[in-house]
Amino acid sequence: MLNTPLGDIEVYIDDDLIEYSVQKLCGMERICPDITGRFCIEIDYKPDGKQHTISCRIKDYISSKADEIETGERLELKSFYKGNTKLSIGMEGEAGYYPDGTRATDIYDYDNEYMDDGVRYLIDENTQTRKYKFGIAWIDNVTKENDVQTWYGADTTYC
Repeated sequence: MLNTPLGDIEVYIDDDLIEYSVQKLCGMERICPDITGRFCIEIDYKPDGKQHTISCRIKDYISSKADEIETGERLELKSFYKGNTKLSIGMEGEAGYYPDGTRATDIYDYDNEYMDDGVRYLIDENTQTRKYKFGIAWIDNVTKENDVQTWYGADTTYC
């Protein structure tokens, strides 16, 4: 289990807590010199034609008014704050639907969703994707100048 300053990271498939392996990431020191921790969690999941969720959550996290969604191209990311620490959890995707119910993009066969204590992938009946990544990065002494570094650090394209 990954321990962070905001709490332990838990991964669930639907409502079931699962074990996972975590990889410590390096190599972005030039772009993210103030990052305290940077990790990737990859979940292999074989879709079964039914709706499911794969969630990455901060155990016992109490949401803050400072918490925010920070998206990018093919990046869905939420940042969490506690004291002087900022932690971001990223996932690959393009969340959103048009008013008629069609997906905003056809690049992905799943959707993404934000929660008070984490993020999750939404798998539907047509999903064929089998690998789901969560990028996690935090800074212990966050400032206005280094705040964006967790956004780069938690981008799953760098996992």
